[in-house]
Amino acid sequence: MLRHDPIRVLHIEDEAVFRQLVRGALSDTETSFDITSISTWDEFEKELAGEGWDCVLSDMHLVGFTGIDILKWLIERYPDLPVVILTGTGNEELAVEAMKLGAADYILKTPNFMASLPYTLQGVVKSAHDARISRRAELDLHLAAKVFEASGEGIVITDAEQTILAVNPYFCEVTGYTPEEVIGRKPSLLKSGQHDPLFYADMWASIKDTGSWRGEITNRRKDGTFYNEWLSIAAVRNPESGAISHYIGHFSDVAERRVMDGRLRHLAQFDALTDLPNRSLLADRLAQALSNAARYERAVALLSIDIARFHSINDTLGHGAGDQVLIETARRLSGLVRSGDTVARSGADDFAVILANLDQDKDVIVLAQRILDRIAAPMDICGQPLTISANVGIGLYPKDGETTDDLLKAADIALGRSRQAGTGTFRFFAQGMDADAAQRLRLESDLRLAIEQEALELHYQPQINLVNGRICGYEALLRWQHPEMGPVPPARFIPLAEETGLIDRIGAWVINVACRQNKAWLDAGFPLLPMAVNVSAHQFKHSSLVEIVTRALQDTGLPGSGLELEITESAFLDDMDKVVSTLGQIKSLGVLLALDDFGTGYSSLSHLSSLPFDKIKIDQSFIRDITSNPINAAIVNATIAMGRSLNMTVLAEGVENEAQLQFLRNRQCEAMQGWLFSKALAPEQLGALMSAGNALKVGAGGTAPETLLIVDDEQNILNSLRRLLRRENYEILTTTSPTEAFDLLARYHVQVVISDQRMPEMSGTEFLARVKQLYPDTVRIVLSGYTDLESLTDAINRGAIYRFLVKPWEDEALRTQIREAFRFAHGLTHA
Repeated sequence: MLRHDPIRVLHIEDEAVFRQLVRGALSDTETSFDITSISTWDEFEKELAGEGWDCVLSDMHLVGFTGIDILKWLIERYPDLPVVILTGTGNEELAVEAMKLGAADYILKTPNFMASLPYTLQGVVKSAHDARISRRAELDLHLAAKVFEASGEGIVITDAEQTILAVNPYFCEVTGYTPEEVIGRKPSLLKSGQHDPLFYADMWASIKDTGSWRGEITNRRKDGTFYNEWLSIAAVRNPESGAISHYIGHFSDVAERRVMDGRLRHLAQFDALTDLPNRSLLADRLAQALSNAARYERAVALLSIDIARFHSINDTLGHGAGDQVLIETARRLSGLVRSGDTVARSGADDFAVILANLDQDKDVIVLAQRILDRIAAPMDICGQPLTISANVGIGLYPKDGETTDDLLKAADIALGRSRQAGTGTFRFFAQGMDADAAQRLRLESDLRLAIEQEALELHYQPQINLVNGRICGYEALLRWQHPEMGPVPPARFIPLAEETGLIDRIGAWVINVACRQNKAWLDAGFPLLPMAVNVSAHQFKHSSLVEIVTRALQDTGLPGSGLELEITESAFLDDMDKVVSTLGQIKSLGVLLALDDFGTGYSSLSHLSSLPFDKIKIDQSFIRDITSNPINAAIVNATIAMGRSLNMTVLAEGVENEAQLQFLRNRQCEAMQGWLFSKALAPEQLGALMSAGNALKVGAGGTAPETLLIVDDEQNILNSLRRLLRRENYEILTTTSPTEAFDLLARYHVQVVISDQRMPEMSGTEFLARVKQLYPDTVRIVLSGYTDLESLTDAINRGAIYRFLVKPWEDEALRTQIREAFRFAHGLTHA
């Protein structure tokens, strides 16, 4: 920084007498000088390392160097610092050389040089200062002109009378006018007529009061079209008089400004290279996912992904190749997640995935392995194949943390453990889950091997006709006997096969083997019965199912009616045109179609009526408690009725006891399968069963004589009532358990039910309310020593009970009440 008071002078002189003379000459003046005298080059460099020198005064001849050396060194490093050379008389040629090199002046050591020295130095310093100011002003003007020309905003300059003096290129671009068309005119030529006079009056009042105005305004281009601009007008005043000398207006196109604002907002939240959410937006999305998960009691997974040895790609192939790797990785990751999930770029070579609304932990394992496999697939980078690998760390909410920071930290820690384990691996924050993941990956590998070695096998479960009890078909069920783990349940390996895409190969194999086995039984003399084979939704949608079935029938010689494909509802929820076409082609082969697990999905009855199914299978989840659960009983009743109306066979799965069997027979369900008759058997076992002619005893059906069911948790009460009623010619059923009572109701045609009120499993009114839903024609009586008026009154009002009788009872009165109940029941039956 230049200083004027005092003037700082660095004096270089190796003769002490001259140093003293110069100091004396500069001290005895009106101008204040601050002089520092040195004699060596080292001192010179040390002093110049500091700041604040106004000039350098150097002798021409010094020990080891010259004033010319000083001058050259300073011009290279401090070109604005003036240098004055002192030289003896007779050395004018050296002085001229110094001036040519850039010295500010030179002084000859004449007898009176001391008198002129202060004025020379003062003039040199002032000239240097003025030159710097002049250069800075020129630079400022140059920069101002550059800004004016290159500005991304329109600029217009007018004089005090608002006559346009200058406009910049952006002004012309937006308005359509050339500079020649507007200079000398008023800015009012841009008026659109969209604003009233009050608008402009307020504008100029603001400029008069505050010196400026800014706001949005609609103007008109040269071609007559309107545009909105954000306009700022500032008044420029004369610094001496204070009068306004100019107006400067600058504006930006509002539409472009909004686009730019949107772009800036986008860049604040998205990565510029991959256009994925950045770490800031990742945190926001994660916080939102955790909030939703807490509200709906769901889980969330955060996967932290790192590209292994990414820096070596930049070092060997260049940053352009590295950018292409990042872009391709982002594309691959985005193609692996659901629409509600988030893929983000969380660092230089790091990515993250948020799995929201997670159903089960195994879904994370599947995705993590797919990520590793997908990234490891060769990439075409700059015309050459490149294979990379990655590591994945996984944090789970709420197991590993309940806040955004906790889950981010958990995933990063898990990523660190993955790196330690080697590239191409994933790790959970909870180390115990790694064992589950490893076991699952091993199971997947073993399943692939089992498919290759044809180590899977089929067992067959017979299906029974409920009219005659004979076998009417079979279902092929897949079994896997693992060499080390033993039998692997289908519920464990079938979903794994669907997730990995192995189900297509397995499905084709099952169809072939099942057809071959059924043809073998046909050749052995058994009647042709349909062999049911499950077709997964994935196999139905993605494989060439029609070709597989056609080839299996041709290769084995099995008639089409010997094969029945069981298809779940989820297989035909998407493209109905394709579904109808596929099912039509299958039906043209003579193959039967069964709708499997009916009621567990989202079937549309309008779709069902238009699809060529031959059979409906009621899922075993409805059969399990069919005798005691009114809702499931109602679903089964409705399904049987619907199937009959659509001319479809109705088969119930999972029938395990006599009560379920009789319930289904009484409602005219045609067929069943389940352990009541047989579990799934190996081919030779089922062949022996069919050879023996075994059948299920289904009974003759019909109704029993007057049947009374008594339910009471006290056995002595049951014994007393049985003795009291033994001469009434009733068939009396007794039980201490409401659960067992539901089985009895399913197996027998009961007209009257008597129940105690207080029982451990459920109250009498609750039990009878459910009986009413299941068997509305029964007459229901409470016999109890306790009175709960509110619940009893409610039960009576809702028709759940016919009478309420008290303990202890009068024998004859009780007999009379029961006789009347049976008469009432007969009236209901014949009504």
